[in-house]
Amino acid sequence: MKKLIVILVAAVLALGLCACGSSEPPVVLDFSEPTAFAKEIDFTGVNLHYGELLSVTQNGSKVIIKAKTKSNLTNEMTVNQNFLAVADLIRLNGFNTCGEIEYWAVADMTDGSESKVIQFTVDKAAIDGVYNETILTTDLKDYATDVWVLPSLLS
Repeated sequence: MKKLIVILVAAVLALGLCACGSSEPPVVLDFSEPTAFAKEIDFTGVNLHYGELLSVTQNGSKVIIKAKTKSNLTNEMTVNQNFLAVADLIRLNGFNTCGEIEYWAVADMTDGSESKVIQFTVDKAAIDGVYNETILTTDLKDYATDVWVLPSLLS
C-alpha cells in the first residue's frame, strides 16, 4: 500500500512539473523610451499576481498601473499583496525599465461599491533594487513613497 501511495505521489508531482515546463514565458514590456504624452499600453498577456490589471499608462518615464485587488486573510496581507504584485511586474514583465511607477488599486466594498484601497509610488532606485534583488520583494513597501491606504485596512 505504501508503495502505491509513493507511486501516486510521484505521478502527481511529475504531471505538475510537466505542466510548469509547458507554460509560456512571461510577457516583457519595454518602457525605456519616454513618451511625449500619456499613452495607454497594451498589456495583453501580463498577469497581475493577487488581482486584475485594469490599465497601464506611460506618461514620459512614469508608468501608471491601475488594478483591482481582492481581500486576503488579513488587512495587512491585503495591503502587502499589492506591493508583491508590483515587485513581480518589475522582476518578470519589464517594469524595471520604468523611470517611476505609480500604482493604484481598487476593490469591491461590502456595500457593493468599488473604491480605491491603496496608492503608492516607486522611484527608479527602488525599481532597480527590486530588479537587481538588492531590495527584497517583501521590503518594497518600505521604499515606496506617497503611500495611501484605505483607513479601514490599517486597523
